[in-house]
Amino acid sequence: MLKLRAIGQDGLDAASELLTKGFPSRSLAFWQHGLKRLFDHGSETGAGSIGNLLMADETPIGILLTIARRDGETGQKIVNLSSWYVEESHRWFAPRMLLAAMADSSAVYTDLTPSKAAVELNNRLGFRTFDYDLLLFPLPWLAIAGRRQGRLMALDATPPGAIAESLLRDLQNHKVLGCIVTVIEVGGRYHPVVFDVIHKKHIPIARVVYAESADLVADNLAILARLLIRHGVPLLCLQMPTGRRVPFAYRWQSGLRYQVKGEWDDGSINELYSERVLLKV
Repeated sequence: MLKLRAIGQDGLDAASELLTKGFPSRSLAFWQHGLKRLFDHGSETGAGSIGNLLMADETPIGILLTIARRDGETGQKIVNLSSWYVEESHRWFAPRMLLAAMADSSAVYTDLTPSKAAVELNNRLGFRTFDYDLLLFPLPWLAIAGRRQGRLMALDATPPGAIAESLLRDLQNHKVLGCIVTVIEVGGRYHPVVFDVIHKKHIPIARVVYAESADLVADNLAILARLLIRHGVPLLCLQMPTGRRVPFAYRWQSGLRYQVKGEWDDGSINELYSERVLLKV
């Protein structure tokens, strides 16, 4: 008999083993560390379960990670379907597992890093697909030659009420999670930008996980480059709609996509509390 069981602390080892099977490019240690971080975050914020295990009697045969949050500006509930895997013998149950995780019809559902199989399944479940390229910017050069539309200021220096209180809490939480958070002031309006830092071949690379738009970042590369260089980061990657060109950018990865079901501002970059930040994928 198949059933779904919420992932508790006693299920983290089984969840790590299943995800290692489903994503063999990541080690067991990677998933163990990431799931512990995700579980601790959910416990501290009251976000609820981090997903479900699919059980055949008492044997775990599948997993779906979910990360729930409230949007800091709209208050909308957002559930990120992060990673899923079901053993081949029971793969037919995967759509039901996803539907069970999407039971709240008022929520927005996202899949920010879908595999090819996930894209096809999500399409059948009513998701929309947004295609993008990942552009790479050399920051030392952009610190001199990049565009500058506004001015940077620290998050704590923004005037009271300039940023919604709930969003401000999210931004402060991401500083605690190790992200670089700044604010661009343009014409009296204040626009937060959040960077996560990853490492490729031991080289730190900043990636944008929150911005009102990719254009906001592209129009302020000079001041953002100086900020990131002060943090020891020489490269920036930024998602742009497929085919868009930006001066001084290298097309690092093409043919990427994310998927959404529900109301969504496709001009924004909104990956707060996602697997980008919590799992470092």
